[in-house]
Amino acid sequence: MDGKRASGAAPARATCGTVAAALLAGLLGWIGGPSEGARAAPAVRAELVVEGLTAPVDLLEPPDGSGRRLIVEQTGLVHVLTRDGRLLEPPFLDLRGRIVPLVQGFDERGLLGLALHPDFARNGRLFATYTAPLRPGAPAGWNHTRRVVEFTLRSDDPNRVDPASERTILELDWPSRKHMGGGLVFGPDGFLYVGLGDGGGVHGVGPEVLHDAFEVPERLAHWDGLAQDTQSLYGSILRIDVDEGLPGYAIPPLNPFRAGGGRPEIWAWGFRNPYRLSFDGDDLLVSAPGETFWEAIYLVDRPGNYGWAIKEGSHCFDRLRPATPPPSCPARGAFGEPLRDPIVEYANRSVERHGKALGIEGVGTAVVGGHVYRGRAIPELLGRLVFADWSREFARASGQVFLASPPTSWGGPWTVERLLELDGRMLGIGRDAAGELYLLTNRELGPFGRTGRVFKLVPG
Repeated sequence: MDGKRASGAAPARATCGTVAAALLAGLLGWIGGPSEGARAAPAVRAELVVEGLTAPVDLLEPPDGSGRRLIVEQTGLVHVLTRDGRLLEPPFLDLRGRIVPLVQGFDERGLLGLALHPDFARNGRLFATYTAPLRPGAPAGWNHTRRVVEFTLRSDDPNRVDPASERTILELDWPSRKHMGGGLVFGPDGFLYVGLGDGGGVHGVGPEVLHDAFEVPERLAHWDGLAQDTQSLYGSILRIDVDEGLPGYAIPPLNPFRAGGGRPEIWAWGFRNPYRLSFDGDDLLVSAPGETFWEAIYLVDRPGNYGWAIKEGSHCFDRLRPATPPPSCPARGAFGEPLRDPIVEYANRSVERHGKALGIEGVGTAVVGGHVYRGRAIPELLGRLVFADWSREFARASGQVFLASPPTSWGGPWTVERLLELDGRMLGIGRDAAGELYLLTNRELGPFGRTGRVFKLVPG
């Protein structure tokens, strides 16, 4: 990409044939079973680790040999889980007084992500992203201010963060309660990657969700354009250097807009809701819950445009007729760059209410993240992507865990199989230092109650 906008030529269009053909192609991994050469899914089970939590959204292990694991709760708490399975009190970090008050129902806000500095064992630095009350000077009537901040450990207690050490890295005012994103992770290059949603303004600006995805008024449709606007940080994945440029941050040399054409922090753009980020070697996997019919996981192995809101997953999208997507759409963005499709996608249950004419069945409700398995306990999973869906049914707690296997030839479709269904809603998948995976659930519709549990994925 040369940073110059294409001009004069008509935009290229995706040639996906009919809508029905495009939808069917997206389902082949589900209705056709594994492709030739694919390995069968192993027998696994969920072993309870801890319960009595509220809304655990992530688990990670500090790289310091202590064996302790950190459990991140959407409510603003981070707990220490010791090697022998005890939850320590007081908590590792308590941000409940700094996040915007959460509603006692479905809410996407709160403590969204935690990342430990690559040299955490020596410097005790960690980073968080959360939704704070709207700051002074923000646009009137907007919902909250998104923050990315740094903390350090207390000098006298390695199991406690010093709350007075908070340093603001980035602030961005948010128009609505929707489309948070939330992914936060350090890459193998030592830079911090931040997933930001497109702002969710189509659902209404302010404290309430006013419009369903299938009933957005035309006057609000312009909010979708933020994810394609590289002069905006919304709908993108940022890549920043938190070791330089203090008290702020520096821009890494290979960021695509470092020399102009967009915000220099942006690494990849065209995302509705990059909720979870996970690295496998140099490959960044982005789990992005859908707006209408399609849940998607993207492989971001280079900068680029990932399509929203021209496309939802690999399918063309039109905000003003979301239930009948067009048969074709632009295949390139404003710079002439190709729109990149996901490696995994599946239809959610909305298709059964709003897309009956399409004749396909929904698989779940929302993709909530995953990791490529690199542990030793379940050798059959090695090199395969384990990911989660929030709930097979919206009204009944029925979280799902799936297994995606890479193609035998580069560029082919990933095959997907269901591993487990749980008596709880899946909020995420965590990973320890050994590469073993943890299933994070609660039974409630939102971040309240005491039904949160953490399970470890073990051989069946």
